[in-house]
Amino acid sequence: MLETGARLDRASPYLSWVAACAAAETVGMTAAAGASRVSDGLVGPVALGVVVAGGLVEGTALGVAQGGVLARMFPALARARYLAATVIVAGLGWAAASAPSALGGGGDAEQPPVLLVVSGAVALGLVMGAVLGAAQATTLRGAVRHPGRWVVANTAAWPLAMVLVFLGATLPDAGWTTPGVLLTGALTGVVAGTVLGLVSGLFLPSLSGASASSRAVLALLATSRPSGVQRNLLGLGVRGRISGRQYRFPVQYAVASAGLVVVPGHPDRKTWWHNVDGTLTPVEVLREGDWGPASARVLVPGDPGYDAALGAYLRRWPRTPMAPDQPLVLVRPGVAAIAS
Repeated sequence: MLETGARLDRASPYLSWVAACAAAETVGMTAAAGASRVSDGLVGPVALGVVVAGGLVEGTALGVAQGGVLARMFPALARARYLAATVIVAGLGWAAASAPSALGGGGDAEQPPVLLVVSGAVALGLVMGAVLGAAQATTLRGAVRHPGRWVVANTAAWPLAMVLVFLGATLPDAGWTTPGVLLTGALTGVVAGTVLGLVSGLFLPSLSGASASSRAVLALLATSRPSGVQRNLLGLGVRGRISGRQYRFPVQYAVASAGLVVVPGHPDRKTWWHNVDGTLTPVEVLREGDWGPASARVLVPGDPGYDAALGAYLRRWPRTPMAPDQPLVLVRPGVAAIAS
């Protein structure tokens, strides 16, 4: 698979994603706050059921809102499966978090110290973020190229969001009015959902594109200040033959007499270099802070100039493992080829 069907050439979905997460958590946290208030007069499994029902509302709102944004980006996504995975994990999470107090009848217990609340929220966020991300990632298979990265996104986003949720949940006490409890729940949802969207949304482009770390490296390469990163890496932009979509990613390089030599690591698994052929192919190069035109061509063993290019690369990076039929990509900055 050389390219993705993701519609990332359109306007960035980042703001839509943040708004969707904020709206979903506003609905969800308001429902959870209401369920918590109703459960104050109940005990045992009935109280737990009411609280879990509020959590299922939160899971449903989140699954619908997130699924809508993801489906616009990745049309092959099965929204119903994404929704089901989100609701199931949300229900289990709320049950696990609420069972001790609901079944233990600890509604009038003294609030724990803030540090303990924060620590517990971070721990729960790490666990539930990973579990939720893994469940949602199974529904992303076939729709995105790297579904496993969604686990990292949720694991990074949920601890901070959960801290905000826990802090908001500890504010009301028995003396608060129901409207006050609901308003606090809504405000908590707005803030927590916004943070959830801001963090997890950073990973959206990496689901079918360059990883978050690669995009961070490109940002460093785009700065005008010289650094060790710029001496070792350059940004390479290759256009897909079929879709015409531009792929940009950092690569390690060496300077040779004929140009800059790039080695596609694990060429049997990497596909970007298949968009470059043995003749001059137009590409882009990010060096010294700016993207500029360049040309590239693939060299394989036996081609003229292959041994010299390979030797230059191994002198610069002697520990690089090489496949027996290792292809090389020779890049010439400033030499724009004519696209065929």
